[in-house]
Amino acid sequence: MPRLAAELNQSLLRGGQRLPRREVARALLGVAQAMRLRRDRTVSVAFVSEAEIRRLNKAYRGKDKVTDVLSFEEEKMEDSLGEILICYPQARRQAREMGHSVRQEALFLLVHGLLHLFGFDHERPMDATRMFARQTRILDALGIDSRL
Repeated sequence: MPRLAAELNQSLLRGGQRLPRREVARALLGVAQAMRLRRDRTVSVAFVSEAEIRRLNKAYRGKDKVTDVLSFEEEKMEDSLGEILICYPQARRQAREMGHSVRQEALFLLVHGLLHLFGFDHERPMDATRMFARQTRILDALGIDSRL
């Protein structure tokens, strides 16, 4: 089976905040299987500050606010899916609101971001239904809280 690998940058995080590589690898495998990956691909995953994610959200989406995750497709490199940026402080707030761990939230956001890189979107109701159904199947298979 083709492999989905991540270049993981957690330099902004301290000790227990960091996602264990084995859990990231498990999430990547779950998405790769669900998407029937046909060839080896890589994705860059980084945790960024609120200021950085807000700046990028404004620049690329026209939304001047903090968001939890942004995905950017890589068009120049054939083996790269792209880049996923996760805002740890926002993930921490959402985890508290949802009553689960920050680790669960970060893995949820990783899967969500990966689906965007595979072409899924949730701007229109029909697209949201399709994306969230796929997301829920993947998350449930991984034992990650699949709340919407």
